Amino acid sequence: MSRRAAAWLLLAALCTPAAQARLLLDDSLNVGERPQATFTLRVDGQALDSSIQAAFVMPGQRITIGVRDLADNATMILQTSGAGVLEQVSANRWRWQAPTKPGLYPLALYNRDDMSRRRLNVFVKKPINARQSELDGYRIGHYEPHGLRGRASSAPPDGLVQVTHANRDVALSAHFTLGQFLCHQQPDHWPKYLLIRPRLLEKLERTHAALAEAGFQLDTITVMSGYRTPWYNADIGNTTVYSQHLFGSAADIFVDADGDGRMDDLNGDGTIDTADARWLADLVETVVAEHPTLAGGMSVYPANSRHGPFVHIDVRGVRVRW
Repeated sequence: MSRRAAAWLLLAALCTPAAQARLLLDDSLNVGERPQATFTLRVDGQALDSSIQAAFVMPGQRITIGVRDLADNATMILQTSGAGVLEQVSANRWRWQAPTKPGLYPLALYNRDDMSRRRLNVFVKKPINARQSELDGYRIGHYEPHGLRGRASSAPPDGLVQVTHANRDVALSAHFTLGQFLCHQQPDHWPKYLLIRPRLLEKLERTHAALAEAGFQLDTITVMSGYRTPWYNADIGNTTVYSQHLFGSAADIFVDADGDGRMDDLNGDGTIDTADARWLADLVETVVAEHPTLAGGMSVYPANSRHGPFVHIDVRGVRVRW
């Protein structure tokens, strides 16, 4: 398809009634290559890293969406999937009220001048309370009633993201999808539920970029373990009731460019062992040194009969090593 034809099709999409918008937001629709977005997206006043493509809200929650770093007189358009209530607050700033039904509701921001677009996959979480031990038959267990030392980051969640066959491959960021962070329980049960913090996605994306700079061409970094329900955490014998995995703040990772399911030889010594995990951990240290807001826990784990070496990383906000 020519760039002119793609441009006309995109302009037609911008004028399409909201009820039809969800078809036009499908990434499988081929409308030609678009320029990379040159603007900064802000959600509730917080700038989203350019690699992040997801936000998480509660039913009926109102969020403010804004755009910064635009060329003079640039015209922005925010398109929804037809769900929720959208209100334009001012130029390049909107307020969107989420639907009451949990699920995925994509939004798209278009720069009408250069035809660039940025998609934001908004997930409306399903509420959960302290009395519930499962959601739709999916075992959750119970969170501690209060955060560790009163911290909000480890307080019991008010809702969880619903994962279905239909949305498991939806992008959360440039190189990571929703399904990569699923808990390893009830493999045949759907829907499933999880948590994921955008800051963890940013840390993973910046680590991916650092690996690319080091010469490793990867579609993604393998997430061996992402979210864990309190039920699963206890079932595998973990007595840490405040594990960062329970709050979507942690990932156990390794690099697997050759697809054999194990860590690659990162340090080039011809052997795959704990030294490769240490090499990856050192790389993460350089990422955090450049981006202190991504500070958190980290530890290197050796191989055993079930898995190869890997690195635990999290975004608890303080530096912890063990």
